[in-house]
Amino acid sequence: MLKYELVAQYIQQFIKENSFQAGDKLPNVESFKNKYEVSKSTVIKALEELEKNGIIFQTQGSGIYVRGNKRKGYMNLLISHGFKDEIENATVSYKVNKLEELIPSSNVREQLKLREDESVYFLERIIYVNKEILCKEISYFNKDIVLFLNKPIAEGSIFHYLENNLKVKIGFSDIYFQVDKLNEHEANILKLQEDDPCLRYEQIFYTTTGIPFDYSQLVYHYGNAQFYIPAHK
Repeated sequence: MLKYELVAQYIQQFIKENSFQAGDKLPNVESFKNKYEVSKSTVIKALEELEKNGIIFQTQGSGIYVRGNKRKGYMNLLISHGFKDEIENATVSYKVNKLEELIPSSNVREQLKLREDESVYFLERIIYVNKEILCKEISYFNKDIVLFLNKPIAEGSIFHYLENNLKVKIGFSDIYFQVDKLNEHEANILKLQEDDPCLRYEQIFYTTTGIPFDYSQLVYHYGNAQFYIPAHK
């Protein structure tokens, strides 16, 4: 985890611990700089991250304020740090259907910038929130970055494992959406009907140095997935 991301977590925890409400004014940049013993630029970047995620808003010449709470059960559609960090006051669990090493298709190789002879970790799992199916997830991991992956790891937060155990510095991601219909296989997994509507969500994650390491394809359950996007002018 990058320093500014860690500071963003500290500030978010500070807001919770001190019971700040929507519209309450927070300490200024200099106060956070001294509190967490980091540079001013790190605090500014942390605040930008919190603003992007809908936690705070900033008014030039006035200060930093707590933004209104999101609706319960809704997820930020543009989030890129994993489900357990995003869904508060809920139990997130994972069921691994398949985990193996394989030579990927040409499309996956293109997304991850791999050679023809390079293998990947292939993972298929179902993600549950409070025991309700949220989505089916298929992921392909670049083994040069994700050095090891097994079922116990895949049954938890892979991002926490990558950051804390493998020390992967996760940078940015590209996200693609498509509203579509379920095929028979997907419908069986999600316990829905073939041709029911779904949201397809493709995401490519990169390290801070721009190396793609995770290409994921998610299919969301139309009845259990709720999203919001914190918009800015």
